[in-house]
Amino acid sequence: MLRVDDQLDLSAIALIAKSPPEKPALQRHDAAPAIALGARDGFVAETALKIDQLQASVRLLTRDIGQLSGKVAELQETAAQEDRSYAYQQTEKRSRDAKLDEMVRSFRDLKARLDRMEARSSGDYHAYNSFEAVSRKLAEIERAQETSKPSGRGNMIRACLLAVAMLAAAAIIGLSLVLSAGSV
Repeated sequence: MLRVDDQLDLSAIALIAKSPPEKPALQRHDAAPAIALGARDGFVAETALKIDQLQASVRLLTRDIGQLSGKVAELQETAAQEDRSYAYQQTEKRSRDAKLDEMVRSFRDLKARLDRMEARSSGDYHAYNSFEAVSRKLAEIERAQETSKPSGRGNMIRACLLAVAMLAAAAIIGLSLVLSAGSV
């Protein structure tokens, strides 16, 4: 709104390159107070300059906001990528922990089974603390196994002879029953 009371600094207006040259003041002959046209033109020029400055500031701010929104979008994409990476790492960690827990459980079960076996046998398995001791024990077991092989073959022959004898006895009993049933 235009105010008559305001005094403008004419030296500032004169420095403005866009301001029109001053015109002689025209007086109006109606009931409104007379306003100097030079002052009014100066006010309009100053207002136009301020509007241009505001528009330039708005354009700069709009450009800055566009750049900032691009940077924010990049940051959001980077954050989303980091979140996905973190979720993947957590999933892998949980998977490794689950596998490790399963392996520990299996080893504990195996140890419990071995402890039960040791309790039933009277062997001293704690004496085998080195590879040499284990190797000696394996060699002893192999020698015992080799000495038992020939007796294993003899046992097989004996088992076959026993089976043949039982079949012969069953055949004799069966024939005697058939013959005794036939004579009656």
